[in-house]
Amino acid sequence: MRTFVALDLPDGIREDVAGVINDFRANCHFDVNWVPKENIHITFQFIGDTRQEDLPEIAEFLENSFKELSALLFTNPKLEILPGRDPKIIWIRVENDNNLILKISKKLKDQLRQMGYKIDSRSLKFHITLGRIKKRLPEKLVKQILTTELKIKGFEVSKAILYQSLLKSQGPLYIEIMNFKF
Repeated sequence: MRTFVALDLPDGIREDVAGVINDFRANCHFDVNWVPKENIHITFQFIGDTRQEDLPEIAEFLENSFKELSALLFTNPKLEILPGRDPKIIWIRVENDNNLILKISKKLKDQLRQMGYKIDSRSLKFHITLGRIKKRLPEKLVKQILTTELKIKGFEVSKAILYQSLLKSQGPLYIEIMNFKF
């Protein structure tokens, strides 16, 4: 089973992000897999192939960690296309200055590694993926995307979700395993 942990967006922010995606979709006739509204979230930790028997331990770790938090304020949303030379992802990068969430991220990575999972060693960058680029975009379109003004400002998040991700031909289907309010 393929799993990941996401920070759940408030409905109004999810709607705003879906609006940005719809605007890009309408003006971008290139090969981009746009994220459907129901899949929009802030990525926290991709786990990958997860053993069913490990789910209770992972869930307990997450529950104990997230109960230490209060609502997280995310600010300074900025459109980015990554990586620079051969772009593959369009996302909105957001900032959060709560050190506790960064400590939880590090502890989760350490816990998952101890359990035998191969976890990306890069530091956490809070982001909302908008689309995955399949073929190189024209420079004019890249510039247009990067200069788009976002209506989204600061917002709070107060829930994380452990998801199962089923890969389907029409795109991934996310199934909630457990959620954690903070």
